[in-house]
This record gives sequence, structure tokens and C-alpha cells, in this order.
Amino acid sequence: MNELKNKLNTVKTIDWDSASVSFYVVKRKLIQRSAKYDIFHVNVDEPLRKKLRGITSGKIKKSNVAIEYDFNTADLDDDLLGLPTTDTDLHAILQTLQGDEEPQTVDQYNALLGSWLYIARLDVKDQPPLFSARRVSEGWTTKKVMQLINMVFQNNMLVDIGKQEIFRIDDKVDFFTYDGIIFIADKKNFETALNFREGMERNRDEIVKEFSSLGLFENATAVSDLVGNNLRHLRRLSQVKKAGYYKDPNFLASLRKVSEEDGWGIQYSPGGKLLVTEDDIETVLRVLNNDRLTSKINAENFDVDIKHKLGSR
Repeated sequence: MNELKNKLNTVKTIDWDSASVSFYVVKRKLIQRSAKYDIFHVNVDEPLRKKLRGITSGKIKKSNVAIEYDFNTADLDDDLLGLPTTDTDLHAILQTLQGDEEPQTVDQYNALLGSWLYIARLDVKDQPPLFSARRVSEGWTTKKVMQLINMVFQNNMLVDIGKQEIFRIDDKVDFFTYDGIIFIADKKNFETALNFREGMERNRDEIVKEFSSLGLFENATAVSDLVGNNLRHLRRLSQVKKAGYYKDPNFLASLRKVSEEDGWGIQYSPGGKLLVTEDDIETVLRVLNNDRLTSKINAENFDVDIKHKLGSR
């Protein structure tokens, strides 16, 4: 947590308004739910560079808090979520952008169609580069672009500008990365842009293998079957993996004791292994992530989707 805070503070001390700017578009192909990314450089003029600097700099100036990425966390207004770049598909994209060879430069308008993501690279002398990213509208396909009617407002009327070659950007930033950390402003767009659901499905398969090797469940495969591709369950299971409480024998012993005392209905086999069904998969995942909490003020019990340890913000 301190690393996120310190890194964001460093980002905020740098004068990004003076940065040089390069612009890239990224195209994505899904092959058996695994993403492949192609990156292209796009020449931009100085007025657009100035706007891109301003969009990124403005977002950084408004953002004062960064907390650790949680699979269950919603967007947090001007706060940011943070995680290592290496945990995401962006790592491979950055390897291309920072490689010895510049990506191919777009030389015709049609090459922009089908873009999935656009990235502005900001460089300030003696500093690591900062990459600011925004997911492109799903409507930006050849078929849908040809259906658009493009107009501008001039002399008190809307004027048809016909088939001019237009590429749209807006004034928002979905995420930016600096020195190995991604700061996420729009969680939904971040997860969509970088195929994060595929990562959650990998987490599902990996943790089920761990459950099996630890002997935690009577039938660990049942967890995988019940979670399936359900996004809510995938998020919660990924957070279980990230938190790692299931590896702590003391936590597991306390879980069983409290469940029996408070009538939570968590089921165990005669051999002491967890049982799970469609009716209680949500509860089992919740308690394995320590998401059933008691207020120290009035002893009320709560099921929570998002929690932060005291002193963690």
C-alpha cells in the first residue's frame, strides 16, 4: 500500500504538461479467449499532443488516493486502484512500446478502424515514461463507422462534413501506468480492455488445483463447476486467491468453529473437508475471503463486498 501511495506521489510531482507525446492504437484478437495485441504508431500534430497532455495531466492532478486493486471493488470517483503492470496484459503491450523497434506507423485511415485501445506515451527528461490509455468505443468498426453521419456546428447550423476521415478521442483516462504500476480510473473499461476476465478464469483453475492439493474440499472440482463463467463468482474466487486466507490452518479452524457457533450453515464432510453446493457457493466464497464481519461498536454482523484494513488508505 505504501508503494502505491509513494508511486502516485512521485507521478504527481512530475510536470507532465511539458512532456513530449507519442500516440498509439492497439488492436485485439481473441483466440480461444486468449488475447493477442497488435500495436501501431500514429502521427499526431501539436494541437492534439497538447490535448493529450492536458487530459492525462488533468486526471493525475485530480487523483490523490490509490488503493490496492480488489476484484470486488467498484470505481472510486477520483480515487485510483493500483496493481503491478506485470499482473496484466498491458505488460506485453509495453514491452512492444519500449522495445528497440518502433511499431509500424499507420499510413491510411482504414488502418485505424477496429482499434481496441489508444495509448498516449508521455516522456519527461530523466523520468520513466508514463502511458495513458483509453478503451475505444465498441462502435468503432468499419460497418458502424460507415453508418455515422458526421456533422459540425457552424454559423448557427449543423453542417454535414460528409466522409471525412475521423478518429474520436475523448477527455477521459481509463488507466495509466508508470514505473511498473497501473493506476486504474475506470475499472470496467480496464478489465474489458485487457481481457481481465480471462485472468480470473485462470485464477479459478489455479486455485481449484490448490484446493485439491491442500485437501480443503471434499470435491474441489465442484467449486470450479459451480463458479463456471459467472462473473460475480469469478471475482469473489479471484479475491479469495489474492487474499490467501485459505492457506492459514488457524483461519480455517476458526472458520469452522465460528460457523458452528453462529449457525452459518457451512457444511463439512465426516473427514472435516468443506462441502459446497449451488445453494451455498456464494457463502463459502464469502467466508473464505473473510467477508463476514462483526461491528466492534454494536456487535451487528455484516456481509461485505468491499473492505479496507484500517490504516491501509
